[in-house]
Amino acid sequence: MENHDVIIVGGGIGGLVAGGLLARSGARVLLLEQGVHVGGCAATFSHRGYRFDAGATIGCGFHPGGPMHWLGEQLDIQWPLRPLPVAWEYCDGDVCLPLDPARHTLLQQFPESRGFLQEQAELADSLWELSECLLTLYGQWRMRQAVSLGACLLPGIKNVRLLRLASMTVAQWLKRHRLDDNKAFSRFIDAQLLISAQTTAANCNALFAALALDLPRRSPCVFDGGIGTVAELISQAIGKNGGQVCCGEKVQSFTLHGERISEVVTEKGSYRAQEVVLNGSDMTLASLLGKEPAAGFGDGPGRAAWSAFILHMGVENTIMAERPGDHLQLLRPESIGLAEGDSIFISASPMTDATRAPSGKRAITLSTHTKVDPWWLAWRQSQEAYRSLKAEYTERVLNVAEGYVPGIRQGMDLCLAGSPVTYARYTGRHLGLVGGYTQTQLRAPKQNLYGLKNCTLVGDSSFPGQSVAGVTVGATMAVDALLRRL
Repeated sequence: MENHDVIIVGGGIGGLVAGGLLARSGARVLLLEQGVHVGGCAATFSHRGYRFDAGATIGCGFHPGGPMHWLGEQLDIQWPLRPLPVAWEYCDGDVCLPLDPARHTLLQQFPESRGFLQEQAELADSLWELSECLLTLYGQWRMRQAVSLGACLLPGIKNVRLLRLASMTVAQWLKRHRLDDNKAFSRFIDAQLLISAQTTAANCNALFAALALDLPRRSPCVFDGGIGTVAELISQAIGKNGGQVCCGEKVQSFTLHGERISEVVTEKGSYRAQEVVLNGSDMTLASLLGKEPAAGFGDGPGRAAWSAFILHMGVENTIMAERPGDHLQLLRPESIGLAEGDSIFISASPMTDATRAPSGKRAITLSTHTKVDPWWLAWRQSQEAYRSLKAEYTERVLNVAEGYVPGIRQGMDLCLAGSPVTYARYTGRHLGLVGGYTQTQLRAPKQNLYGLKNCTLVGDSSFPGQSVAGVTVGATMAVDALLRRL
């Protein structure tokens, strides 16, 4: 039986970052990933000559001082990124707004929002600085960390505005700026939050929103080969520093000895380690322990309720050629909701990236938020019911896309549909839920570790922030604490 210092279960960004930092510290690391690719929701997979992003498509936090820039310095990674002059184009009926860092078009369309957007930008700058400060604490002595953290937080404590917004929803924040009755702008904000925070203004903490709304402004980028390149480079860094990454090896259970995990059991064997890092939720932990979820921590309030319906499409490279960017957020005109096909997000591979598609083609990821229950109900009912639901959603989202990008259906030579059932199968996420926990408060719901002394959770269910950058900060803080136990 193999022995390691740390076993990491799950090769999403949280597990990879933890593995990279631990291996760089000299720890004997084994990372076990059930899929054939690392990355989880930020993976890239190949099919018939195309390379598709599984979920996430746009990077953030790679700017100097940002979490991913810091990680690259720690692991000696040069990110092959391409800055986006336009993060994406927001389209709602006749309104089409390219979202550029300077926000020129956005302010022309909504001049009354200037005060709100200026306040959001100032708050986001402060929060990015705070994340940079948190990362500088990594590896310091506890006493020095306390002093440094106090120096970081003191300016924020003096910022009354920041403290006030910490207990406010975005809906309340909009009301302070007299924008709550502005239906068009409120709809725009809801649409942005649904992408970056998996919720809308009424249920999103204002401080979370300040960062979530900052993605188009703060150095958005894409990567040669797709978003999965980020995961692959971190995986390579683990190997360069003496760690092991094993894909295609699913963890089946944990064996307990008292209050500690004594063995990690997979389809291929058993492993031992002093510490176990789980890149997953408390629901995943309960499953691996063979226990029922503890009272109060299932899928109740505070937990993510969304998943995604996704089309992975191969299209002619002339599709979207006249658009200002490769990413589109398209709303069904006059729709009331923003999920279930009423809004879709399209990401096309850059025409200059020949690794993503055959000559003359482009790889496209098209997604919409969806509730998980109808999909699992159809799956349990019959294969016919499930296929019928997929066909219905495919037509629904393609109809929205066709309204803004004529010819997208005719120019398509490949279309793979994925549902919450698909997401659950390939990522191991409970019910295929995405987005961690609903960001209504500053602290994540308590993670029930069943009193385990050597288990650490990382990922978007464990730390405020559902982006690659947010998960990286959370994993870094978890590793900093774990290294003190080794």
